[in-house]
Amino acid sequence: MGKIELEESGEFVVDILEYEKHAWLNRLGAFLRIPFLDQQVRAVLKVSRYDALYLPYPLANSRLLSLLKWMRLLSVPIVVLGHQGFQYYGEKDTLFNRILKKGYQQFDHFAFFSKKLLEKTKNDLGFSQEYVDKHFHYVHWGPDRKFYQNHVATKKPQDFEPFAVCAGTVDRDYDMLIAAFEKVGHPLKIFCTEQGVSSSKVLPPNVSVDNSWVPYPVLMEAYQASGFVIIPIRDAIKNRGNTFGLTVLNDCIAMGKPVLMTYHPYVDIDIEKENIGLWVKDNTVTGWEQALNRMFSLSDSFPQMEENARKLYRTRYHSGIFGQEMAEIFKKAI
Repeated sequence: MGKIELEESGEFVVDILEYEKHAWLNRLGAFLRIPFLDQQVRAVLKVSRYDALYLPYPLANSRLLSLLKWMRLLSVPIVVLGHQGFQYYGEKDTLFNRILKKGYQQFDHFAFFSKKLLEKTKNDLGFSQEYVDKHFHYVHWGPDRKFYQNHVATKKPQDFEPFAVCAGTVDRDYDMLIAAFEKVGHPLKIFCTEQGVSSSKVLPPNVSVDNSWVPYPVLMEAYQASGFVIIPIRDAIKNRGNTFGLTVLNDCIAMGKPVLMTYHPYVDIDIEKENIGLWVKDNTVTGWEQALNRMFSLSDSFPQMEENARKLYRTRYHSGIFGQEMAEIFKKAI
């Protein structure tokens, strides 16, 4: 998330800590309610070598680090990515939630993927506008600027029957999507884990599910061969403050694939305004059935949507722009 671009600039060296080195520390952390304790302990032991700490997933691996910042035992600036909002556990006004909130307030700079999520975090953490103006930043998360250069949508034959592809984890609403496809009759290919769609689930004949581990290049081939990609996000997940679905949307932009996606208030790319797909605002089986029929009826417009998506990739959403924006934030932090 920025390492390559930051280092290519010649101004930064970015070291990535190994995911896990001492499993017993993580077991101890689980008992103490400090996830990823091992990685954080190793970061503290090495921190004197660095000018800043960078946490792309601050909700997961920051509890020890933020506690030390709170106690003024850690002075190095911490920069975090804001793609998931601050989360309370159960009742808001518990001691545990107050401690978590205080810990999350210790970060020096926040880089947000979403303007609405930036505003939500400001309100959740009780920061003043003056503080936000100095420490909150909006950045454009985008796909790798080199990897996708040679990956474009597969040219379709004249008799091509459009089919849709859906991939993702348990934040996807597969049950609703399958029910909608049973009504519309067009083909759907799903790539997910057993938790997403059980292999024992009875499927309509036009829906196939691959529960195996699929390498990304293979998934890309499925994306490229499809008519469009579907991103169905569960209401309970999208409304609590996150950017789930944004990474897949970025993949589609880079590959030039039309998108049908649950309307997501915390995703800033307006797929209808950019004419790269359609929002589904009625997140029900009926709403999806209507949206699918409309999307399949627009198959003649897919080539234009594909070109619009690739233009967005070339000009506005790619890792080079993201890296430049992060570089400016690190300079401010340091």
